Amino acid sequence: MHPKIVDRHELYVVGLGLTCEENELHTLMPELWREFSRRSHEIPAEPGSYPLDLSLGQRGTKHMQCIGLPVESLEHIPKGMKGHHIPPARYIFWKHEGPDIEIWKSFEKMQRFAQKQGITLDPLNFKIDETRDNTHHLYQRIL
Repeated sequence: MHPKIVDRHELYVVGLGLTCEENELHTLMPELWREFSRRSHEIPAEPGSYPLDLSLGQRGTKHMQCIGLPVESLEHIPKGMKGHHIPPARYIFWKHEGPDIEIWKSFEKMQRFAQKQGITLDPLNFKIDETRDNTHHLYQRIL
């Protein structure tokens, strides 16, 4: 399989977020996933939706992350959670089927694909990791 360009529709997501240094991601993200697992039932998710791990942006070594679920609107946000509006955009898509700890390798493949094709990646490094039945549907926003 090769990376491909896809269009994603507008999306509203409610979930738990964090901002941390790059070197803290490996310890803080598992904690955020555990908290999300405990509280995901509070989110008025769209039927049949899958958890999303959003990389909302990166400034230097600071990363802004959110783990959440798609919702119809941002009208009902549980206490301690945040809502995000994701506008329609184009993405590089890749289906990752290996171990979770190797997802970064799939994102590297996507970035090499972009470079070879002359595609400009979003400077905020916005990404979506949609977990579906033990696979990860990876999306990296492009301009």
